[in-house]
Amino acid sequence: MLTTTLITDAWVRSSYAALGNLTNHGIPVNVADSRGLGMCQASRRKSRFSRYRSHYTDEAGFVEDVASICRAQSIGLVLPSHNETEILSRHRDQLAPGQDALLPDAAHCALFNDKARSYKFAKSCGVPVPLRVEYADVNELADTLSELGWQRCVIKLRTGNSAKGVFYAQSPIEAADTVRKLIRDFDLPPDRLPQVEEYVSGEGWGCSVLYWHGRRVASFTHRRVREKIATGGTSTLRETVMNSMIEPAALRIFDEIGWHGLAMSEWKVCPDTGRFWFVEVNPRMWGSIALPISAGVEFPYLAWLCATEGEEAARAYQAQSVVRHPWRSRWLLGDLTVGARQLVSGDLRSAYTTLFQANADALDDFFWDDPLVFFGELGVYIENVVKGRSLNPVEKGMIG
Repeated sequence: MLTTTLITDAWVRSSYAALGNLTNHGIPVNVADSRGLGMCQASRRKSRFSRYRSHYTDEAGFVEDVASICRAQSIGLVLPSHNETEILSRHRDQLAPGQDALLPDAAHCALFNDKARSYKFAKSCGVPVPLRVEYADVNELADTLSELGWQRCVIKLRTGNSAKGVFYAQSPIEAADTVRKLIRDFDLPPDRLPQVEEYVSGEGWGCSVLYWHGRRVASFTHRRVREKIATGGTSTLRETVMNSMIEPAALRIFDEIGWHGLAMSEWKVCPDTGRFWFVEVNPRMWGSIALPISAGVEFPYLAWLCATEGEEAARAYQAQSVVRHPWRSRWLLGDLTVGARQLVSGDLRSAYTTLFQANADALDDFFWDDPLVFFGELGVYIENVVKGRSLNPVEKGMIG
């Protein structure tokens, strides 16, 4: 009998990509979420859906609920999808032996989920990073930036995801005002001041990996063709492209820390000079994971093979797989929102390109054999607008 897997945070695209990938191999998959609405919830592929308490509002209750679901449903493996990854890793002792095999090390998750610590770690690995301003008094920040000759800069909260917690300033005074507002809004203590970095211009790239107890099993590189927010964030269109500069840099980071599990590193690459800079590591599944899966690097299934049959079985499977180059995948709902925003602003040419000239080989969120999935995703965004007045609302605990 194949090992039943539980996927958490079931509403998101990464979870559905994993659900589709695993069930394509005949693996039974149960899903769970704090929401009743979502992509996996609406899918015909799931074996069973359960609800748990939100890990943002009740961490202990969330872990208790997941452990209870695992016991009641004879779950063999837990595959988390988003921010709950670190929480489950931290409380892995509440899961039965073996159920935690796909979870990364909690300390490694905590390091990469802290932008300040991950920046320092990447720098210690000899990886290029944007220049960062060290400051203790926000009242001196504007003068410091002026002395450096910086006008534009990037301000990052130490915790954040999908462009949440990232802000841009066009002058030293605006930067200092933004930092003051963030300190006030998030009640930040002196040891968690926002990070202030130089603005680096370039294309967004990602290098994704599967490691098994410190050993690399598979990797994949892509370039972001279009992003939901022009300054960076979730990609709506991306393509497979090799990059001989960022790939060894990314692997150096994961080798050095002795990574275990799935992760994606993000980079900025200047298309004119080839210079590149480390941005962050997502120590979990990532939003664009549908691209490598459809292109021939089936990360969820490879991880499942490592846990159930051993890493050599995963290596052998990947060795006989054909990786498609070039290959593009598209987040349809994301592109619809980008196109609508361009239409409203009067940029008709860009809207036409976004909506009708994607030239994608695969979609993240619309499937003729599982059509309700798209409407489950759409329902979540409508719910977000109604309840939170935003397509991408921030919950307590997401950023700070």
